[in-house]
Amino acid sequence: MECILKSKVFLYFISALSLFSLVTIYQYHNEDMTTLVAARKAAGDELINSEAGVTRYQIFGERNTKTVILVHSFNGFLESWNPNVNSLVNAGYRVVLYDLFGRGLSDRPRVNYDLRLFRRQLASVISEVGADKVHLVGSSFGCVIVSDYANHHPEKVESIVMVGPAGWPNENGRNRLLDTPIIGELVFHYFGQQILRPKVEAYLFNLSKFHEVVEEWDTFASYPGFMRSALSTLRNSPVLDYTDGWKKLGNLGKPTMFIWGKQDVSFPYSNTEKLSKLIPHAKVVSIEDAAHWVNIEQAEEVNNAIASFLSVNNGGL
Repeated sequence: MECILKSKVFLYFISALSLFSLVTIYQYHNEDMTTLVAARKAAGDELINSEAGVTRYQIFGERNTKTVILVHSFNGFLESWNPNVNSLVNAGYRVVLYDLFGRGLSDRPRVNYDLRLFRRQLASVISEVGADKVHLVGSSFGCVIVSDYANHHPEKVESIVMVGPAGWPNENGRNRLLDTPIIGELVFHYFGQQILRPKVEAYLFNLSKFHEVVEEWDTFASYPGFMRSALSTLRNSPVLDYTDGWKKLGNLGKPTMFIWGKQDVSFPYSNTEKLSKLIPHAKVVSIEDAAHWVNIEQAEEVNNAIASFLSVNNGGL
């Protein structure tokens, strides 16, 4: 009798788990994008329609000046560049910033979030703004995207700036459980925000001074498709290990500068030792009292470093 009871309990458990999984998978594949579309409409920003989806972007400065494209981080959004835009415009550049697919108010296409997707998105932005050659500035995973684009389209790139770059492996790597089909989706669907929020908080050395940035992340992360896109990016893009790409960039020889917060715990400053071997010609600027989002925490220092670097590598501006 006891054996029969245990069998029934086990069957009930399996049935409940199966139903739970099916409901989650249904929600996962039937996202209601009404809130995202409404927020995008309310923002009133420029939009690019491409085969992959809609990209939200903003553009500042005069059309007949050199163009700087700003590419935000894995957990970023175009507003995370707000502390840096005016400085670049005042230095005489046209500045373009946009939301990566899956982030901010851009679409969340149902594709693999690999570098090919992000490279094509960046290409569509450059084409839309009518730039022949550009200066590229990346933040964190945006640095990987910028480097990948430069490696594939060197003729379109004047110079490259990496701010708090991702793509440096560590001994822990990523949690392989997230690679497990269904389990990874379940974990990110229900606990993605709890998993990622502490990482976003760690991007800031002095969190108390910039808590509104994390609150802004909360808003964008709450839109449907964000967690699915984030998981797919982790699975399909070299967020944590872009070593081969850095080697290629080193061989490319483009003017390159890295700006790194000395207190970065996401991708520690000690990775500059690897950097010096992979990209020996790159200039490195270290900034104190700043973690991963160094462009937000120490905006003035970052802005001065970028402006100075671009003035030397502006292709005749």
